[in-house]
Amino acid sequence: MNNTATPHPISNRYRFNPHKHVKIWLSKNPDLFLNLENQIRLIQMREQNPKDKIYLVYDSSLLTTSSLEELYLFCQENQFCWYDAHGLKENLHTEFEHRLYEYYLDEITHLSEGGNLAVASDILRWLSPIYRLGSYSDFDYPVNTRMLPGTVEISAPILLNIGSLKLGQKEFILSNNDFIAVADLQAAKPFIEQIQQGLIARLAVYDNDFIERTDAELQEGFINRQILKLLKNRAETYYINRSKEIYPLCSSREVRHYLNQATSNIDNYIIFHQQDHESPGDVVQRLRTQMKQQLTLTKRLFFKKDCQEINYYLRKDDVSFLNYHMKKELDLFLKSVIVCTTGPLQIANSLFGGYIFSTHHFQDYIQSFSFQTYGLQQAFQSLNSIPLQENLFGMLRFLGVDEGTLNDSSWLESGQQLQEGRIRILESKQAELHDTLPLLLQETKAELEHLLMRLNQSMSHSMEYEVVKHALENILRCFQKSSQGVEFNIAAFRTVPQVMTNKKVHEPLQQLRNKLEQFSHQAIIFRIAKNKKINIAQP
Repeated sequence: MNNTATPHPISNRYRFNPHKHVKIWLSKNPDLFLNLENQIRLIQMREQNPKDKIYLVYDSSLLTTSSLEELYLFCQENQFCWYDAHGLKENLHTEFEHRLYEYYLDEITHLSEGGNLAVASDILRWLSPIYRLGSYSDFDYPVNTRMLPGTVEISAPILLNIGSLKLGQKEFILSNNDFIAVADLQAAKPFIEQIQQGLIARLAVYDNDFIERTDAELQEGFINRQILKLLKNRAETYYINRSKEIYPLCSSREVRHYLNQATSNIDNYIIFHQQDHESPGDVVQRLRTQMKQQLTLTKRLFFKKDCQEINYYLRKDDVSFLNYHMKKELDLFLKSVIVCTTGPLQIANSLFGGYIFSTHHFQDYIQSFSFQTYGLQQAFQSLNSIPLQENLFGMLRFLGVDEGTLNDSSWLESGQQLQEGRIRILESKQAELHDTLPLLLQETKAELEHLLMRLNQSMSHSMEYEVVKHALENILRCFQKSSQGVEFNIAAFRTVPQVMTNKKVHEPLQQLRNKLEQFSHQAIIFRIAKNKKINIAQP
């Protein structure tokens, strides 16, 4: 078992500031700085965390002048800071950082030759100009730090999204780089340099040892062997093992370029799979047979959707079958290569020297690097993780979820298709709100005016009535004249104090206020409002 000694000493206390954040988006479309779904997510994050500092990291070399202008306007409207990775080089300090940045440039300038923006993003988050800005989290990662203090005491200089599967006296760690926080720059330096060296090695020459090491660790004990069998029934595990065999002693990008070429059309794909003197028909038949063999009892029990998909395409004609197989295999190969190059498996291997450890070593050392140890998973709400020391059944639930449930995987074709479907729904909702919100606000304004008129006509002159009338007048002042008629000032509305009086007296006002809060939230989230103001329909 790989129970390596602690590579670097850690003290008992560090202070982590959970109120500084980094989001990275490297756009494949030069005319779009950020897709609608991620714009909405980022604005929701601002709404949830109004006082936190949030950085949007981008690369200006990937965007047009007009999309850059849209990015700056978006950031100004929502109080985001922006950071251009294109000028990063002058702020790098070590040889490791300079080498990593060269690999970053290699990725983004060779997108048609195996370069991948997910790999580029993985690299950026381990460079000091980026991790100094705040804690990194993926876009599909809801963040709500309102209940957290200014700093949180932790016992490691770096925090990651780490969970584990408990296997008797062993712990199988699941480390993810969708969250990275550097609490102490100086204390974290040796750990970060370990990770940087590991990334450089895998980017230069692609390889992985995940299967061999898990095989060796899980041979003892019936439960361990069942876990191993389960892992081997995961398509990702199979392709992790295969990925290092297809194009040995080449860089990670070269492997990815080769895979893209091999799956660019059916003829290339058949050649990629051909053995000895097989005919194209022989290749198709063998691929069908291999796919049928994947329908094991374990797969039928725990990966039912995979089985349904396999059975569906096995009934298709050869062209449909090959197109499906080719796209599916490319996704699985790319996913495997990337997680072993700059993703979770490589981070775990670089930082901890393996994937499976004794419970003693895990509890004494490794779990101090997990944000779950400090209860931070309530604020940084990743679905793509398991708890610390999870049991087998929890692990099975985690492994058996449908694609796209835990994270976007928008760097894969399958993930892009799922995201495009969600974006179409959001665009429809945005168009609907654009038409309906002005009318709804006008109706609510009329209701507020009617309520104020009723109160003015009331015979009661109690203090409670006066308080409610004053609040109504303040809210109505948020409907202001503009060059286009009347606009609702959301920022001004949000400064109007809440009224706490007799329920019967203030309830009608509160109901109307709740409606305005909902409309305001929708207007901001879906970018109907401009500078926190929205024009309303006129009667």
